[in-house]
Amino acid sequence: MQSFSALGLPESIATALTGLGFAAPTAIQAEAIPSLLAGRDLFMESETGTGKTFAYLAPILTRISEDSAKSERGKGPLALVAAPTQELAVQIGREAEKLARAAGIEAGVAVILGGSPLARQEAALHKGPSLVVGTLGRLADLASVKVLKTGRLRFLVLDEADRLFAKETEELTSKLLDAVPRNVVRILASATLPERTKRLAAPWLREPAHAKGAAPTVLSKDIEHWCFYCDSRKRLDFLRRFEASLRPARCLVFHSNAARLGAALETLDSLGIEVEAISARLDKEARHVALDRFSRGEVRWLLTSDLGARGLDIPAVSHIISLDLPEEPTVYVHRAGRTGRAGAKGISIILADGFELDRAAKLARRGDFVFRTKVLREGKVFEPEPEEFFALAEAAEAQRRESRAKRAAEGREGGLPPRRPASKAPPRRSGIRFPNYEEDRNRRPPVTPEGRSGPQDWSPDKTPARDREAGEGSGRSPATPRGSPREGRSAPREPGRTQRGDAGRPPRDKGPDPRPGGKSRQ
Repeated sequence: MQSFSALGLPESIATALTGLGFAAPTAIQAEAIPSLLAGRDLFMESETGTGKTFAYLAPILTRISEDSAKSERGKGPLALVAAPTQELAVQIGREAEKLARAAGIEAGVAVILGGSPLARQEAALHKGPSLVVGTLGRLADLASVKVLKTGRLRFLVLDEADRLFAKETEELTSKLLDAVPRNVVRILASATLPERTKRLAAPWLREPAHAKGAAPTVLSKDIEHWCFYCDSRKRLDFLRRFEASLRPARCLVFHSNAARLGAALETLDSLGIEVEAISARLDKEARHVALDRFSRGEVRWLLTSDLGARGLDIPAVSHIISLDLPEEPTVYVHRAGRTGRAGAKGISIILADGFELDRAAKLARRGDFVFRTKVLREGKVFEPEPEEFFALAEAAEAQRRESRAKRAAEGREGGLPPRRPASKAPPRRSGIRFPNYEEDRNRRPPVTPEGRSGPQDWSPDKTPARDREAGEGSGRSPATPRGSPREGRSAPREPGRTQRGDAGRPPRDKGPDPRPGGKSRQ
């Protein structure tokens, strides 16, 4: 078995990595470390939880150790790490300090975050740290005004590079790349590096090496993927039933729409689930407190946007639940990768309606893993055969269409304009299959001793109207998440106020104004 010393690392760092739980180099570490020690630019692509962060921190600390031994001093850091989120930047900084401390290396580490006081950050940089980790925007700004000195820089890491080269951050990334010398070793790391990212980064790279590690195994072996049929309006109540049935040890819940997190948080609170939330709308301190409580196990549920899908290494996350199926397949890969890390086992769950089931099948084929079809009934999880599962899903979809048509007919009888017809019919069962199911079914562990449920004893979830209205798709304005400055909520629409679709309706008479001398309000 290959050792860290055999890769060219000094004995102090090799011993430190072993002490931190790496019995031997992972596949991505074995490929990346020799290239970085040789000073080559690098594309580093590997699944989450495979040790990418230490794969670039170990060569960086090796260079810092060598410069310290030579007593070489200068203005500015030797290495710069840019991250897309504050949480990831803080985590990388902690990992760097942990490795340096274990290796006995005196390497100053500064963490620079957007939204923090500039004076404090300038003071931290003035102390001469060897490694600076920060959020992209703040690093680019400080480098452009020469507060962050880059003349001594030897390494530049773009962690979660596909996110940093997204359209909304591409300009800032280019700005940072332009601010560093040409001889700097540039490292692009992520679980997924699309061709678009490599193409955009190419002008700044010099014959980059490619480290891709072993073939993907985490998503297909260490993580079990479950799929529940669930109408979008009932998904928050599903979490209540899931908590009552399974009481997961630590559950991370993803929602693509960050604007709705506040309302979802309040609804889950009202349903009796103790939960915290993090999103870009929360200030740094509130996000830190929420993440810290979840990491320490004070709360077992954490609600987040896709802000939390990138790079966070939270210990012992047993379950991931996606309240919606992301449009971009790589987003699901990053979400699921928050569990099943470093050899641990985990479960990633999607809640899908009839339209999303087809997309889920395509996602599984692309990722070479299997979604297990599940049903939650009477406080237990059952695993019907796929044919039964899709038959149940189609029956529920038909019931939903029937209810919608009935409401539309009642609305027309009441003089209301007809609802717009659905854009397309839900997919048919015959066109939906989850891949590799036949090959995989023989090694499926039993979910419950009771076996599987049949169509005759399952029915779509009955959710109280008050809970349904407070859930997804209700149109309610999101409340401000806890920990953030309270902002005014949008007031509920007053009867008679004209909104889109109300054109042509006569205003309702609200009666006399209760104020003294008031006139009738119409």
